[in-house]
Amino acid sequence: MDDADAKFVQLINKAYAHIGSYLHYGMDIRPQVTWASVADSEFIAEWLVTDDCISPETGCIDEGWLATVTDNTTAMLIGSIQPAAKSVSTSISVQGLSPISPGTSIEIFCKLSSPHTKQPHATAIFRDKADRALVYGVGSHTKFFKAGLVDTQPKM
Repeated sequence: MDDADAKFVQLINKAYAHIGSYLHYGMDIRPQVTWASVADSEFIAEWLVTDDCISPETGCIDEGWLATVTDNTTAMLIGSIQPAAKSVSTSISVQGLSPISPGTSIEIFCKLSSPHTKQPHATAIFRDKADRALVYGVGSHTKFFKAGLVDTQPKM
């Protein structure tokens, strides 16, 4: 990582620390960004999986949890394109793929695929930290930038 990448990691982690909307059923979800490439519009965040993150029916990462984390992580990446611009999500989709055990360290690899459009798209790959070929889930997120959107989120 070069200096610009290290500053990007600090910026994202600092933004996570100030936002109180990263909750999933009361569980505070703020993955720690550990690596980034500004040039490639991508970063890696890390998370230690607990029982709360796993669906008892499938043994996979809970898809509600996947959706929350996909939204949170990719929104930071998409928002870094135009920090002052307002946007709205037009699509979020997720899929749990492989069973996982509590105590597993995962990486959340986020990549922005269309940074220079009004409708940027990013993906999140939830993979094993020790064996990156083992993928536990995937997510995608598309937002729409539009002048004139107003902030309607409740203030906490």
